[in-house]
Amino acid sequence: MTEQAKSDPPVNHAPSSSFAKEIEREPGGEGIMQCIQCGMCTASCMVASMTERYRPRKLIQKILLGKREEVLNSELPWLCMTCRLCEERCQEDVDLSEIFTAVREIAAREGHIPPVFQNTIDKVLEDGWLLNDAYTDFEEDDRSDLGLDPDLGWNNEFVKKVKKRYFKGGAKK
Repeated sequence: MTEQAKSDPPVNHAPSSSFAKEIEREPGGEGIMQCIQCGMCTASCMVASMTERYRPRKLIQKILLGKREEVLNSELPWLCMTCRLCEERCQEDVDLSEIFTAVREIAAREGHIPPVFQNTIDKVLEDGWLLNDAYTDFEEDDRSDLGLDPDLGWNNEFVKKVKKRYFKGGAKK
């Protein structure tokens, strides 16, 4: 057992919270009640190894305890990198990346997208590029060398089609 798991012992929880049941009904949230709070997810998590703020086990615990507003108003569910290492190591096969995706879906529907993520969405919807300034002549040359069209086709018409199809003209807020 890692030091991280030792310092973050399992805690009894009330796995019948209405918030946990709400997540369980979301696509991807089905396995939340299987969590036994062992801490293997936190011990395996690359993000948790970088910051003390992010502890997947504690986030699941808050869900199971019904702390809906605290979880939905937090940026923590958005920090999951969906690497699925926690799922690979979980003895109960709980897929936290899918559960956290379900949490993010609920949060987004209710307008609880953290500003840093909303800014990213807005930037992409503005012109189709996340890092427009980073696409340089070097990338164009590399694409040409590989026989690829250097023009990625991210013009205003393409961006408008994406907005219309997926966002009804703007970001889901």
